[in-house]
Amino acid sequence: MVIGGGGREHAIIDKLLESPKVQRVYWADTKVKKVPDKVEMTIIDSLDFPALGDFAEENGVDFTIVGPELPLTEGIVDYFLNRGLLIFGPDKRGAMLEGSKTFAKGLMLKYGVPTGKHVEIKDLAHGKEIIENWGTPIVFKLDGLAGGKGVVIPQSPEEAYNELEELIRKNPQQKIFAEEYLQGEEISYMVLVSKNSYLPLVPSRDYKRVYDGNKGSNTGGMGSVAYKGLISKEEKEYIEREIIQKTLKGLDNEGIQFTGILYAGLMMTNEGPKVLEFNTRFGDPEAQSILQLIQGDLAELLYGACQGNLPEELPFKDGTALTLVLASEGYPGEYKTGYEIKGIDEVSCKVFQGGTEYRDGKILTAGGRVLNLTVVEDDVDKCREILYKEGQKITFLGKYFRTDIGL
Repeated sequence: MVIGGGGREHAIIDKLLESPKVQRVYWADTKVKKVPDKVEMTIIDSLDFPALGDFAEENGVDFTIVGPELPLTEGIVDYFLNRGLLIFGPDKRGAMLEGSKTFAKGLMLKYGVPTGKHVEIKDLAHGKEIIENWGTPIVFKLDGLAGGKGVVIPQSPEEAYNELEELIRKNPQQKIFAEEYLQGEEISYMVLVSKNSYLPLVPSRDYKRVYDGNKGSNTGGMGSVAYKGLISKEEKEYIEREIIQKTLKGLDNEGIQFTGILYAGLMMTNEGPKVLEFNTRFGDPEAQSILQLIQGDLAELLYGACQGNLPEELPFKDGTALTLVLASEGYPGEYKTGYEIKGIDEVSCKVFQGGTEYRDGKILTAGGRVLNLTVVEDDVDKCREILYKEGQKITFLGKYFRTDIGL
């Protein structure tokens, strides 16, 4: 069973279906999707743990994979394990790395993981003092989960005052942090972890801003690129030694046995890679690219990780994977849904359903990030040529996408 209704979960299912050992996949979501053979939709909310557990038991589910962050931070893994059900993902304490900036920053500081300076903002007056002392650009973050949209980066003092005032007004019960603005290129570095042992995945980059040239509001991600040479051998060694290994050792020292995906969102600064944030699941839309490059059997790999069994290495294809998100106009703000999507059957690349619903024989828009198109080719230019050509074949009212994914 795969829990969660986005493009990431569809990409996981697509990869699972390559395994000869997979007889059936149940896709647990709140909306019906158009699915291939061997896949069956089950309409269960990702936070209804008893219903999900009952379904797994009643239908002989051998193994469950959790896609989104919220069920993990709410303790679905603890619940399933207590019922004797095998599930892939960290327990509630491990998921705090993503669910609590306070916990994550505290762990990084305690175990010497490189990251930017940060401070909790007590109130608006305290925030203004920080803005005056630190200058701009400055980063403001909500403490809890925000679907990739809980970060603002004001460029001027006036903008910073206004943004902070708005954040405090809209989130009166949530902690808000000021963080040092780190300059450089962002990289997503994920590793597959089994009881604190790990295997690195291919490095990737997520395009978070809504408009071309990395402008506009933060989104859940407008596209991604992944290939082995995205970072140098020296950078990879540094990331694993100073960030991944120290973090896993810190978790171990705190009595947390982590199994799942540890995702380090990094800024490649002049002083070396520094952690912007941790996630505790496959990134979305990075997974759509990364999974296409894995040469092994994903079902066997994740099932083995749950049982404390990892292979010595994980082989990847040499090419480049690129993912383009087709979104609803207005996202990440207000947008309309319910529009028919046409042309999916005409494209030659992979198409993963995110914000969609299958109703009366039609696929309709039902979210902000509607579809993910993914292709693997020799290089980024070839990927871009194919993706943007194929993307034109798919139509729906209000279709929006960035034109610079991969650049």
